[in-house]
Amino acid sequence: MPDFAQYDGYKCDFDFYVGPAQPDAFRSREFGDRLWADVSRILGTSFEGGTITPNDCDGYNYWFDNDDLSAGLYSGPLESQSGVLDQVPAMLTVISRSEDVASSELAERIYAGLTASDYYLVVVFAHNGMPIAANFDIGDGW
Repeated sequence: MPDFAQYDGYKCDFDFYVGPAQPDAFRSREFGDRLWADVSRILGTSFEGGTITPNDCDGYNYWFDNDDLSAGLYSGPLESQSGVLDQVPAMLTVISRSEDVASSELAERIYAGLTASDYYLVVVFAHNGMPIAANFDIGDGW
């Protein structure tokens, strides 16, 4: 498991790009709903009271925040499979607001939880835009 703590710090978020391992019959709303529910389960935090809204790009925006964390997800359409980011049309960011839990701890739990199944492709980027973890080959062209 990657060590996310080395990338922690003030305003140092982790951006998860997530896609389906099997892209057949992909629908952004269904994918987003499943990912949102899985992240809620992984974190042990009910996202009840959060918002889900469609946007102009055939995607959906999800948002939740409380005293402990804020979570945002965009689930968009699956584009042609020409590049790494085309395979992962959802972007998830979860930020700790707690003094006791670092954002890197949340990121490690999410990464472990999402990659434990064969359902998701996951790439995690640090705040500087460099990939720090992936459960599939993303190449070296960063």
